[in-house]
Amino acid sequence: MKFDDRVLQYKNDLLEKAIYHLKYTIPKKIAEFQKLSENKINNITPEVSQDTHLKKRKLEGNAVDNIAIDDLVNVNTSIVESHKKLQHHYIEIIDTFSVIRAWLSLNVPKIEDGNNFGVDIQEDVIGQLSKLEDLYSGLLEQSEHYYLTRAEAVKKALKHKNIDAYKYAVLQLDEKESMRSHFAYFDLANNYATSYSLIIKNFQKLEAPRNSHQSSLF
Repeated sequence: MKFDDRVLQYKNDLLEKAIYHLKYTIPKKIAEFQKLSENKINNITPEVSQDTHLKKRKLEGNAVDNIAIDDLVNVNTSIVESHKKLQHHYIEIIDTFSVIRAWLSLNVPKIEDGNNFGVDIQEDVIGQLSKLEDLYSGLLEQSEHYYLTRAEAVKKALKHKNIDAYKYAVLQLDEKESMRSHFAYFDLANNYATSYSLIIKNFQKLEAPRNSHQSSLF
């Protein structure tokens, strides 16, 4: 049975998009997130809510003792904005590599005895890209976990205002989330780069697992 021409066209369209991502999208993203990562790490400053007069106050010495728990009820707006930006970046990386993975899946040849080294490489790369997509799909839900955890901490802090440990717990949650957001840009750059390297190094086998010919990538 022959492939329907529409399926072949879909496969060719995916290859065209995959090559575009490998030539332009991914290298651009690596440079972008590398720069953002360096800027973020050099400017890490734990903050309390920006909706109060206590903006950008470091969690040092007696500064924390002077912060009223009522000032911590509102979520830090910088963290909210960071979540929005990161969610956009996470959707982009999922979309980019899902295109490449989809093309690779359609490009796996029929099952035959022998000469399957190239096919094994295809399956390994497909597996790595699937793990990457799963990772960022999970990270899309991580901000919800932070908000729920923070809400519980604030609830306890308001109920037990005489126990400073609850106040510290809220502040530490914010500091930890701010740090996580900053380092997320390094992870994005690294995951783009390692996945790109894996694909480029093996592109000839990925494109033609049982043949040796000039790659269409360049």
